[in-house]
Amino acid sequence: MQKCLAPLAGLALATSIQAASAQTVVGTVTVCYYSAECAFANIPGIVHAPDEAQKLRDSGEHQGVLAVSATGATPVDAPAFEFTNTSKTAITGANFSIAANGKDGVALDVFHIGTIKPGASFVIVPGASNDKRVHKAGAFFAYSSPGTPLDTSDSGPNANNLKFTFDGMVGKQQVTSGPIEPGNSLSKSVDGTVASLNFLGGPGNADGPCNDCYAAKIVAQITASTASAVPVR
Repeated sequence: MQKCLAPLAGLALATSIQAASAQTVVGTVTVCYYSAECAFANIPGIVHAPDEAQKLRDSGEHQGVLAVSATGATPVDAPAFEFTNTSKTAITGANFSIAANGKDGVALDVFHIGTIKPGASFVIVPGASNDKRVHKAGAFFAYSSPGTPLDTSDSGPNANNLKFTFDGMVGKQQVTSGPIEPGNSLSKSVDGTVASLNFLGGPGNADGPCNDCYAAKIVAQITASTASAVPVR
């Protein structure tokens, strides 16, 4: 005899709720190295006039709407990091760090940025930017008056596997770039003389042949994680 299985009365389809994580972009991290378009002019946030040497020695916040002609400018032989707040809320307690790497002789070091207003940018040129904090001699963000840009291609560090991270807060929520590794953003030099180099002018002295090297490039997004309830049937 054929039997039919009838649905049990009152049995409801169970629904479970699980948390899903979404990323909200609140900013970007841009880097350039010894490039004509990165002479602290014509790049939003990187707006220092090339003939105003003292400004080069001061890190700071810029509105990103200024532009100074780069005609006749001499590119800076050092990495320049620009952190842009693209959100409508201030990023507070911002820090930019380089992780320790014993193999390459790199010690943990942190540059204290502070607050980046909505729509504004903050620029760091290691060696030339001063957060007025104590850094060990030889540390990546060490500053010695009047400040000299750190030529990482010649003096290091410039390995592909180094790790940088931007962290901060938007309201009570943490934001981060996650690890930024130079080797993940290799690029051909602007003038075509170098097939591949990272944003530190390396690895090694890779930027040796180029006169227009690593153009301004977004290497990471600054994001906040937001959890939401999603029904799973």
